[in-house]
Amino acid sequence: MYDYIVIGAGVMGSSTAYALAKEGKKVLLLEQFPIPHTRGSSHGASRITRTAYPEEFNGSIMAVANSMWKDLEKEAETTLFKHTGLLCTTSTLHKELVDTQKTLQRYNTGPVPIIDSAEISKRYPLMSYPKEEKACFDSSAGILYADKCVMAFQRMFQKRGGEVIDMCKVQHVTPGDVVTVHTDRGSFQAKGLVITCGAWSSEILSDLGISLPLQVMAIQVCYWKARNGVDHSSLPLFISLDEISDIYGMPTSEYDGLMKICLHYGVLCAGPDMRDNTDSKAEAKNLKMLTEFVASTFPYLVPEPAIKERCMYTVTPDNQFIVDHHPIHRNIVFGAGFSGHGFKMAPVIGNMLAELVQGGKPELLVDELRASRFDKKSKL
Repeated sequence: MYDYIVIGAGVMGSSTAYALAKEGKKVLLLEQFPIPHTRGSSHGASRITRTAYPEEFNGSIMAVANSMWKDLEKEAETTLFKHTGLLCTTSTLHKELVDTQKTLQRYNTGPVPIIDSAEISKRYPLMSYPKEEKACFDSSAGILYADKCVMAFQRMFQKRGGEVIDMCKVQHVTPGDVVTVHTDRGSFQAKGLVITCGAWSSEILSDLGISLPLQVMAIQVCYWKARNGVDHSSLPLFISLDEISDIYGMPTSEYDGLMKICLHYGVLCAGPDMRDNTDSKAEAKNLKMLTEFVASTFPYLVPEPAIKERCMYTVTPDNQFIVDHHPIHRNIVFGAGFSGHGFKMAPVIGNMLAELVQGGKPELLVDELRASRFDKKSKL
């Protein structure tokens, strides 16, 4: 029997398994697909990491996560992070920008001024924003090498004696003082269970009587080619805040010479196994919005994506994630609904879940991240 079983070996599950193994626990990490794979939300070469959040509690998580990534990088002896800085802009959501400025000034070193579009153009001549655009700069931000991060967690977990079984589909969970996880490769038992299944979370949680307001979105990941070979590699990361959908981007590490620019939004799909069967008209509408943004903001990029890929978000109504325990079986905990922005927080989330499943009370786990905030919509 194991001390703990973790279901789902994406970045959250791998981080949690690593955190438990660091405490000397006997841990089994289960994954339904071959490792590595591209079916979930943790694959790919790059993710933005930033402290630039309007919500103070997200800033407090990132203040800890930033140092934890450095610790993992040192332990794994692998480069996981590239420092670039991030430009956070908006033409309409000025309150959110001011709140972001406050978060940055609290958790980053030094003042963080808000600048206008003329100053943006002066600093970054390859970018063009309307006169009403305002921005602030997150000096802590950069790129996390996503695939390497997940592998680093898994390698360090296994180095501490952790066991990983991939191509292992969970069929049913029997709760109790000893939890039994039934799979297509046999049954496994443990004192506690952590569920970090991403887009598949509802399948397992509903089996345990938990219904959360989670929706699965198919996301288009787009890469854009420069006109006449104009070099965009010196640009910072950016996020443009908007009422309809934020847009983010970065000089890509996936494909030389291309910019990765995407909507932080997608098209709802019937489930995680239906990712490639979505509303083509809705996707075309989203792509049109993104193309218009690229054409107006990046005049030296070809306003048509050179490469389009897919990933998935699992979103909540407020776009904040959920970390909590089962209302009856407190040795069963879960993390879900990371809404396309949780990857950067994985070291802290892993520690939260590891502490929670052992009966602890994580300091950074605020009410805004508990399932109880959806009482009217959730069965918990």
